[in-house]
Amino acid sequence: MKFPALFRRRSLVLPTLAGWLLILLVLGLVAVFVFRNIGLYLTVNEPIGADYLVIEAWMSKEELDQAQRYFDDKGYRLAILVGGPISNDFHEMDSNFAQRAGDYLRLKGMPAGKMVVVEPPHSAQNRTFLNAVYVRDWFLEQGGEVANIDVFTSPVHTRRSRELYQVALGESVEVGIVASNPSDFDPAHWWRSSGSGKGVAVEFSAWLLVKCCFRPGDPGSYFERWGIEKKGDGS
Repeated sequence: MKFPALFRRRSLVLPTLAGWLLILLVLGLVAVFVFRNIGLYLTVNEPIGADYLVIEAWMSKEELDQAQRYFDDKGYRLAILVGGPISNDFHEMDSNFAQRAGDYLRLKGMPAGKMVVVEPPHSAQNRTFLNAVYVRDWFLEQGGEVANIDVFTSPVHTRRSRELYQVALGESVEVGIVASNPSDFDPAHWWRSSGSGKGVAVEFSAWLLVKCCFRPGDPGSYFERWGIEKKGDGS
């Protein structure tokens, strides 16, 4: 009885030295193109002209000033300032991004009746997602569901913000996004300063984590708000 063959001979085609150099050149050009355009990719500016403008309150004064001007120019019905604690180890003593931004914009002339302050608590949950959850719940507390919103935030944070707000609000809600234009940052040339370089690196990593790994839990669940399972509850 002839024993069956376990291997067979096949020809393998490999690049020549010139071929390898061409492959490396193409890969290098692609890498440079991707590297230079990460900032532009992360920056999305696609408002939809909604009635409500959500302002992420952790932004700089310059960006908050831009948000106020944008709010006035576009004639929004209401500004929703959202932001949680300015964290430290004494959470009961934390100041709050939303309250701080509200106080600042009132001093700059925004009418108190044109803004609301939404204050998520300290949580292990993704902060931007938790902001969106609390915006959603604010609308529910007012007796209705939101149909569309625009979100105003920093440039390279826009893509991640829009995706997380969309997850929190659901596919039935249209989410527009507006990018600020800080004087010390240019998404098209983000590598020119260490500060913007760190910002892009952090945002790109955070966006990748959202795309590959973020699982927020069911709407209204304990996990959705706190980012951890409730003790004594395996659900």
